[in-house]
Amino acid sequence: MNFNFTKIRKFTGWILIIVSIILSIVGIVVAAMGEFLKGGGIYVASQVTWYPGLALLGPEIIQKSKDIWNNLKQRIKDFFK
Repeated sequence: MNFNFTKIRKFTGWILIIVSIILSIVGIVVAAMGEFLKGGGIYVASQVTWYPGLALLGPEIIQKSKDIWNNLKQRIKDFFK
């Protein structure tokens, strides 16, 4: 049962991140066309979807950051051996 919730949490988090990226690009394009209020509103909507997506993917982001940090530390140690 817990596995199903994890899959749903990851799927929802990635969907929110993807929607946020698309909205951000659309907001910048609309603002570049001269519609600053509409573009700004779309950009704000992209931020509203970005942060919940990050919150849902938090455990995976933390684990990936730890993996990258440990890999970097190991490479530095190996370089100075």
